[in-house]
Amino acid sequence: MKKSSFIIQGSQKVKTSIGDYKSVWSDLGVVSGYLDLITGTDINTLQKAIIEQSTHVAVITPFPTFKITDGMRFVHDNRYYTITYADDPVGQQHHMELYLTFGGTL
Repeated sequence: MKKSSFIIQGSQKVKTSIGDYKSVWSDLGVVSGYLDLITGTDINTLQKAIIEQSTHVAVITPFPTFKITDGMRFVHDNRYYTITYADDPVGQQHHMELYLTFGGTL
């Protein structure tokens, strides 16, 4: 598996000309790592409740210099994934595991 670069995006509420709000996504930074299906196949399986709806996992290394949280977006090859769970395994800031749900194409 080849290491790739990915864009992390955050959303911000912006007031429109008619007074309501819409979410606008903007790039927060670039990270590198590996992206894979959680199960190695495209068949859904039961997992821990925290990642039950996740379809993919990304392992980010080195540890990012900015904070990545649930609800942000992960972008790769014109596809975006919603981050369902951002984990720093054993709290050592060695790498991050991002559990993702495929959201669509840009």
